Amino acid sequence: MAESLMLDRCVIRAQPTVGDLDPGTGTRPSTPGAVLYTGRCKVQTYEAHESTPQSGQHVYSVQRYYVHIPVGVPSPVDSQVTITECQLDETVVGRTYRVAGGLHKSMATANRLIVDEVTR
Repeated sequence: MAESLMLDRCVIRAQPTVGDLDPGTGTRPSTPGAVLYTGRCKVQTYEAHESTPQSGQHVYSVQRYYVHIPVGVPSPVDSQVTITECQLDETVVGRTYRVAGGLHKSMATANRLIVDEVTR
């Protein structure tokens, strides 16, 4: 029944691999992580939990969400969830979240991931 409410679709990838600092560009090349899951999901918010951390001269906004996926889907901390389809809100498509934690319990009806969206 819980999966019938998962109207969205997503891709979950392992944490990307980050290379060494390129002194010429000042950037670190990254390679996307392996695909862990492609399929149904549901994006939810529960209460406002924004923060605005600073790094150097940049200020970032971090918004916390839940992403519900079927029970048993691998979703380690620091993996990335990208929404590929959303039937009810097309502005969600393309958003990428970092898995901050999972809520594991017995008799779960869904795997509820705590995720963060970082914007600049």
